[in-house]
Amino acid sequence: MKHNPSSSVLRLSSFVVRLSPFVFLLTFCAFALMPLTAPGYFSRAHDARHSVYFLRMFDAALRDGAWYPRWAADMTFGYGYPLWLILAPIPFFVGEAFHLIGFDFVSAVKIVDGLAVFGSALTMYLFAARVLGKHAGLVAAVAYVYVPYHLVDLYVRAAQAELVAFVFPPLIFWAFHELITTCRARYVPLAALAYAGLILSHISMAVIFTPVIGLYLLFLFIARPMTDDRRPLDVSRFTLHVSLFTLFSLLLALGLSAIFWLPVLFEQRYLTSDPFIGGFFNYRKHFLNAQQLFSPFWGYGYAGEYGTDQFSLQLGLVPLLLAFVALFARTQDEVCAHIVLFASIVVVMVLAMLPIAAPLWEPFATIIAFVQFPWRLLIVTAFALAFLSGAALHAFSEETRVAMWAIVLLIVVVSYPYTQPQHTEAVFSLPAQMEFELKEGELLGDTVWMTGDRPKDSPLVEQYLNGEPLRKAIALDEHARVETLRSEGHSTKLRVESDAPARVLVYTRYFPGWIARIEQQHLKIEPYGEQGLILVHVPAGSHIVTLRFEDTPIRQIGALVSLVALLVTLGWLGWTWHWQNRKGLV
Repeated sequence: MKHNPSSSVLRLSSFVVRLSPFVFLLTFCAFALMPLTAPGYFSRAHDARHSVYFLRMFDAALRDGAWYPRWAADMTFGYGYPLWLILAPIPFFVGEAFHLIGFDFVSAVKIVDGLAVFGSALTMYLFAARVLGKHAGLVAAVAYVYVPYHLVDLYVRAAQAELVAFVFPPLIFWAFHELITTCRARYVPLAALAYAGLILSHISMAVIFTPVIGLYLLFLFIARPMTDDRRPLDVSRFTLHVSLFTLFSLLLALGLSAIFWLPVLFEQRYLTSDPFIGGFFNYRKHFLNAQQLFSPFWGYGYAGEYGTDQFSLQLGLVPLLLAFVALFARTQDEVCAHIVLFASIVVVMVLAMLPIAAPLWEPFATIIAFVQFPWRLLIVTAFALAFLSGAALHAFSEETRVAMWAIVLLIVVVSYPYTQPQHTEAVFSLPAQMEFELKEGELLGDTVWMTGDRPKDSPLVEQYLNGEPLRKAIALDEHARVETLRSEGHSTKLRVESDAPARVLVYTRYFPGWIARIEQQHLKIEPYGEQGLILVHVPAGSHIVTLRFEDTPIRQIGALVSLVALLVTLGWLGWTWHWQNRKGLV
């Protein structure tokens, strides 16, 4: 009897898939993530240095006793900036966890990147396998990893927060799909955690995806109510329960993320937004030429204006081809409906990135302006095209395993050349960060108390460059003397000696939350000068003055709401899983 090699390969592949989708995805993700194991860091990527410097400042604030850091002390030439008032916290807490167990900042950043990519593969498999089947789910997961914009975020833009955000859309769709199709209470906290995760990873991605999530919820409500897998349900009762569960999931998600978005809502008005949404960052300058969406060009330059970008913004020729295959596949009604929905999402998103859609953005300009680049909608097309790539497997129903391996290998082989970063020698230190701020004009930010021009340096710059202890304050009155005892991530300690009441200028930007104390006595502080620095009024005598960035009432309210929501979420999870294990009915 002749040995059939192809039969052996099929049996082996079937065994591998049955053994563990986790191992399968880890294996194929490894090809994309291998450059992360190289020494050093690809610092020429757009935000590569930002990620390391941000994590270093986050660590300094955390070590200074800030359980939820918000102040980045070394930004703006040492004047500081409330960076984590506007940047979502998950990427930094994850990176800090790895730093605390011994990894340096560069390694911690790369670990977060790798986990984000692999996590996105797992969540896409979870969703796509539920709708399309296991083999199609594996194809969709691999396609999600290798879709060009995902690799752009990893190796060209080094946009870590956006990279982390890739994890959550499939998880959100899976959780709400399970919630609405089964009407089981256990999916309420899972849907809430997934949506909150997106908000706490990247607020702009949450803004972009929220309408898409709403569309999918509407789709599920229209496509079903049907019956669950146990018994027929009364349609009106089913709809009421699902509606209440869905609403509660969304409210719970907002509660979980209130620690972040509530202060943003009330305190962002103290920050000057023009540098982030005006000039080069005006979204009206960044609509795409249609050619860019289909060009195989791959570059490492920066975003240009009016379609002159120096890096790839393609949809991906292979995912597009597979999407067309999916449209002509013969499938079950539910799968067919999903294919039509996701294909429609791709078409709408593509049109929204072109100049023809510019007038439609204007009514929402005050919100959409913070998205900055219309091409960020590519994260939505990446999600939709990856799902459609998995759905294409239904066109090969008779040879599913062979087709799965063929499609996966095609995706990896075609996209593998895009997994090449630009490695450079880079030193990450406080002097290097200050040189970066000086030369590149990066890591700067303004507040409404700054009345002059954006600074080009500060009295602290030379101290940073020379590696000296920072002298964070001076006396504005001749009869007073000031010594800096300590300057940390969220606080500064001074010794002030004066025969009369004195004014002390602290080289730190004024912002709500800064408190000055002598023991338990609060001192009067106010913004001073063109740069809006902190002016402290100190009584006569010899005093130890402590300045600390603390939570304002709205930040405390946000934290309290999130704590309550977290307790409710954990309690709900515990209750539903307890009853599931006990009776199998929840």
